[in-house]
Amino acid sequence: DRIDLEFLVRYTNAHWLVVDAPATADDGLVARDAEGHPLCATREGAIVRADAVGIAPRVVGDAVLADGRRAAPAFQRLATRYLDPAYSPAAVAGRCGVDADTIRRLARELARTAFDEAINLPLPWTDAWGREHAETVGRPVSMHAMRGISAHSNGFQTCRALHVLQMLLGAIETPGSFRFQPPYPKSVPPANRPGKSRRADGSLDAAPL
Repeated sequence: DRIDLEFLVRYTNAHWLVVDAPATADDGLVARDAEGHPLCATREGAIVRADAVGIAPRVVGDAVLADGRRAAPAFQRLATRYLDPAYSPAAVAGRCGVDADTIRRLARELARTAFDEAINLPLPWTDAWGREHAETVGRPVSMHAMRGISAHSNGFQTCRALHVLQMLLGAIETPGSFRFQPPYPKSVPPANRPGKSRRADGSLDAAPL
């Protein structure tokens, strides 16, 4: 239960409802309203637009859509998948070459560092929805998947697992955590290589790092 739910709801589709209708064309698709907006369920049980401001969406719990179809938040489907015994430390130890005790220890260390050693900085900021926040919370856990993983034939799924873990911990674009490689986000000028400087017109004199 060491999960940054606020991060998930703010930046991911964890609360979006996914249709649960086996053997139909809509099974596994995001539930949307007539205008195509994704839907979520609030803690009060209402079905509303997932991008609405000022709501308290659920990330677990089944819901019934207006047309009678059942749905569940994307996070619930993810959690159900990974809580399956097939993904337990004991079950995967042989496949990944890391013993079960070490897997459990690493999981505890990641969670403890992200939440018990969080960096709380008195830096107010305003998010993309206009909501003001009094402080900036950092998660001092950083994982990086570069070419050694991403160039492998199975690297996509490995990177996906790493990035899902980063999202669960809220350890993306916060002090002490994983930072996007330039030029993303595009509104921010890319960082220059160490030891290099910008030209007079602001352009880089070397490829960004």
